[in-house]
Amino acid sequence: MRPKLKNIGILTESLAGGGAERSAALLSIELTDLGYEVHLCTITDAIGYDYKGNLLNLGLLKNTRNDPFNKLKRFLYFKNYLKKHQIQVILDFRMRNSLIKEIVIRKFLYKTSLPVYMVRSSHIAYYFPKNKTLNKWFFKNSFINVLSHLTRLELEKCYKLQHIEVIPNSISLASYADYYGLPDGIQNTYIIASGRLERGVKQFDKLIEAYAESILPEHNIDLLILGQGEMLETLKVLVARKHLQHHVHFKGFVKNPENYVANALFSVLCSNYEGFPRVILESLACQTPVIATNCPTGPAEILDGSNGILVPYQDFKGLTKAMNELALNTELRLKFKAAARASIRKFDTSVISTDWQNYLERIYEYSQTHSIT
Repeated sequence: MRPKLKNIGILTESLAGGGAERSAALLSIELTDLGYEVHLCTITDAIGYDYKGNLLNLGLLKNTRNDPFNKLKRFLYFKNYLKKHQIQVILDFRMRNSLIKEIVIRKFLYKTSLPVYMVRSSHIAYYFPKNKTLNKWFFKNSFINVLSHLTRLELEKCYKLQHIEVIPNSISLASYADYYGLPDGIQNTYIIASGRLERGVKQFDKLIEAYAESILPEHNIDLLILGQGEMLETLKVLVARKHLQHHVHFKGFVKNPENYVANALFSVLCSNYEGFPRVILESLACQTPVIATNCPTGPAEILDGSNGILVPYQDFKGLTKAMNELALNTELRLKFKAAARASIRKFDTSVISTDWQNYLERIYEYSQTHSIT
């Protein structure tokens, strides 16, 4: 009789800061609630998100030099941990840019564990080394998990991969209240945007430009930005240059942003690329409409015309126009608000957790009778 799937590992860079890391934390909760024994491993000592299961924080073993001997120490420690706890499947959220490193990890680290390579962004260069030919060879029998159908099509096109499963991000609608009080210190009506303040991804600089061109400042409708990152000071300079210091407010990282989101007129997302933006799901769960540019990938799979406005990719004049329209059109906002939660019921945790369970059981059963190296 073949062994049942019991022990699942999740390997992630950290449990703080970004959407992929938050997805790893939330997935640990979903899988634990399904009855699996979950072992969550972080490469760095950055723990901010809630999680469930056993935590192995390899960052605590990292010295200030991060020298080769220290790296080897952590590698062997993790290898022994996987063996000791009999990890059967490991969900690998890492960015992967060295094929040699991946060969070593698979041969020596994942020798007794089935890896599932997680791809959390449409920018697939984050997750695969540069050489397409070698990628086709190395990953041809690997299990790949992606967030959107468009990402799957891109991987099939680039690398001719076959074992690709689409499971989008989920949202626990039951955990959201019907009412959230206004955050302290808020005086004006506002719109909101959230994410890491990094160059070239969320494009907060272009959002600020679009906001500056809109009618919102003259109507005392502020812009709140939640998040932290390297671009903070640059964005503050841009705000000052646009004379918007009294209208654009940076709130930093907010662990539980529901009261900010729920009281906004609408949320805005204008990323260069995404995976499957959780901020859209969270906004709609708070019954707050969304305006998003149709970046690859995710927004078009969530915004269906009943819950917000989808603007063409990189059309920032169109973004300004949409912000003007939704800010002034109370009837439209209320229509979107009323439909918000129902529109994302198919992404509810109760649905997606079942998808995860079926997927993990299926690939583990497959791995017992097929070679996947």
